[in-house]
Amino acid sequence: MRRILLSLVFTCVYAIAYTQVNYVKNGDLEMFSKCPDDWNEIYLAKFWRNATDSLMKGSYGMEYYNTCGNSSFDGALHIPLNIYFWQYPRSGNGMAGAHFYYDKSGGSLAPPAPLPFNYRDCLQGHLYKPLIAGKSYCVSFWVNMAEVSGYGHNKLGAYLDDGSINSIADTAGEEITTVTPQVYTNTKIIDTANWVKIEGSFVANGKETHISIGNFANNSAVDTVITNYWGVGDHYSYYLIDDVSVVPVDAIAHAGVDRWVELGKQTQIGPLEDSTARGMDCKWYYKSKLIDSGNVITVSASSIKYAVDTYVVVQNVCGKTTRDTMLLRTVGAGMSSFATTENTFSISPNPSSGKFYISNASLRGGTTKQSQQMFIKVYDLLGRVVYEQSLILNKAQTPLELNLAKGTYILELRTEDAVQRERIVISE
Repeated sequence: MRRILLSLVFTCVYAIAYTQVNYVKNGDLEMFSKCPDDWNEIYLAKFWRNATDSLMKGSYGMEYYNTCGNSSFDGALHIPLNIYFWQYPRSGNGMAGAHFYYDKSGGSLAPPAPLPFNYRDCLQGHLYKPLIAGKSYCVSFWVNMAEVSGYGHNKLGAYLDDGSINSIADTAGEEITTVTPQVYTNTKIIDTANWVKIEGSFVANGKETHISIGNFANNSAVDTVITNYWGVGDHYSYYLIDDVSVVPVDAIAHAGVDRWVELGKQTQIGPLEDSTARGMDCKWYYKSKLIDSGNVITVSASSIKYAVDTYVVVQNVCGKTTRDTMLLRTVGAGMSSFATTENTFSISPNPSSGKFYISNASLRGGTTKQSQQMFIKVYDLLGRVVYEQSLILNKAQTPLELNLAKGTYILELRTEDAVQRERIVISE
C-alpha cells in the first residue's frame, strides 16, 4: 500500500557510514557546470534535465537557480529578491524551477519564458545505481510555490523507472499522464514562505535508474486554487524544487565521527565521509535544543579547554525515527588531537545490564596517587542529564551502578586533569 506523508518538519535521513544513503545523484542540486546566466538551463545542474526535452538543452529546459550570481539576467535569476520569487534554496545554494500545470484556456506568455500551449515540465535526475528488487525505499523532495505562480495545486509526485519515460513525449513540454508516480500528494501546495516536503514509500522492481518529478495527472484530476499573487503567472503554475532523495526505509541515523577542534574555532559536523548523504533532511540538537538543519552543519568549539560537547542528530524516514550522537572535543590552541586526556579511563563490560566498572590507566600505572576524585554525568541521546554523582577512584576497578532504562547513553567522566565521554549501552 502506498503511504503518502506531507510534512513541514525538519528531519534527517542518514545511514551507517560509508554506505549508499541517498541514491539520487546531486540530490541537493549543489553541483553545477557553471553559474546559470539565462532561463532554461537546468542542464547546468549535474545529472539533471527535463525528461520531456530530448535535446537536454532545448528551448524549454526548466530553470536552474544558484546564489553564485548571474550577470546578464540578474533580475530574473538572482537569489533572493528575484523578479518572480523571493525564496532561498531550502539548503545550500542551488535549486530548480518548473511549470507543473496549465489550465488549457488559451495562450500565455507566463515567465520565465513564453511557453507553448499545454506545457508541463518534468524534472529528471539519475540514481547512483539501480534500486534493489523487493526492497522498500523512501522517496522525498521539497517544493515551494513561487509568487509568480498563477495556480497552486496537488498531484505533485515522483516517478521512478529505467528512463523509458523519456520516450513517451514527442515534443518538449508535452504532458505525460500515462504513468503512475510511486509517490504523490493530494494536498494543494500553495505555501510561498515555507518549503513543503512530499514523501512516501514504495517497493522497487529493480529496474529503477531515474527519478522524474512532475504532475502526471490529467487536468480533470488536479485540484487547483488560483493564486496569481503578482498578476503575471496567468495560466501556469511555477514551483521551486530542492533536496531530492531516495533512501532505503531501514536507513539509520548517522551523525558522523567524533571530532577535535581548537578553542573557539568552527568546524563542520555530520557524515562528511559519505558524499552520498547529500540532499538529506535532518535536525540537530545541542543540550536538548534544536540548533540547525542539514546533513552537515557548522558549529563552534567551546571556550573551555578539554570540554566535550554532545550533538544529537534525529532522522525520520517515512515515519521511522532514529537518532545518533557525535562528540566534539575542544583542545588547546595548536593541538590537533585530544591525546593528552583521551582513553584515560576504561569502562567495562559494555553493553551491560547497568553495572559497569571504571578503571583509571594512570592509577594502574603505579603513580604515587592512590585514589582520585571523579565527577560523573550520564546523558540520554537528546543531551539531557539523567544521572550524576561523584565518587573516588582507586587502583582497583571502581563499580558504577546505573538504574536506567534499556538504551544507549553518553557517560561523562571528569577529574581535575582529564575529561572523557564514552557511549554505553544498557542491554536489559
